Amino acid sequence: MDFLLPRLADTLVEATVSRWLKRTGEKVSKGEPLVEVETDKVNSELEAPVEGVLNEILVPEGETAPVGAVLARITEAGEAADTSREAKAPATAAAARGVGRAQSEPSTADRGDVPPSEGGLSTMRRRIAERMQEARATIPQGACRKGGWTAYFVKALAMAAGADSIGVAVEVPEGLLVPVVKGATTSSTQEISARVGDLAERARQNRLQPAEVSGGAFTVTNVGGGGALLAFPLVNPGQPGILAPGAVGSDGHCFVTFCYDRRAYDDYAADRLLARVEEELARL
Repeated sequence: MDFLLPRLADTLVEATVSRWLKRTGEKVSKGEPLVEVETDKVNSELEAPVEGVLNEILVPEGETAPVGAVLARITEAGEAADTSREAKAPATAAAARGVGRAQSEPSTADRGDVPPSEGGLSTMRRRIAERMQEARATIPQGACRKGGWTAYFVKALAMAAGADSIGVAVEVPEGLLVPVVKGATTSSTQEISARVGDLAERARQNRLQPAEVSGGAFTVTNVGGGGALLAFPLVNPGQPGILAPGAVGSDGHCFVTFCYDRRAYDDYAADRLLARVEEELARL
């Protein structure tokens, strides 16, 4: 059977194969992790849909494929393997798929452990850089700031903006991920705190699902966690604004920056939203 790249999220159009967990000819069990794929937001393991033998790998490590592409072929248990495919030389099989000789070298799964090039960028880090460039080039950036206590700023922003899904920026070795807290307007601060902790932990362990990093209406980035008093982060493409609480001072106050897309907010509207955030904080 054909093993296809599924649509892991509504906005996903392609993914890069980062590592095959099985070699050609090895047995696979239904539900067993078969391959790791990397999108612009998160890495995911794809499981074998059936029990059988991995008969052919069509998309080697490092190559990008669109949603719906055939990544590999699996001979189901009880079926005879297609020996005609196995007999093909690598270059011939690659040519049949329209891949040049330079791309038909064995993957790292066949060559043992080969360290990644230190000079290259991962798909995630490259996409982060592209999105930051897109944000600077296409979004008219604006910013305003206000002093205030921000222990529950995710809840405050959700209530002030009437937005039920708030992204929270999490630093990971590969760059920055923004998992989304769903149901923020109807959840208690304790529930939100537990969700943020869980999402952040799984983000650092590379265990987030694509649906958990999509759909955020705004983003909160806690720059105060690193000791910064004030920051003006770029607005994420597709969102109208980003809230950045700074480090809490000895007086119990901190700066909160709201950076916004000027196409969504003018300065007065942004000021009013930030004022509502402060009001919501006072109620918590």
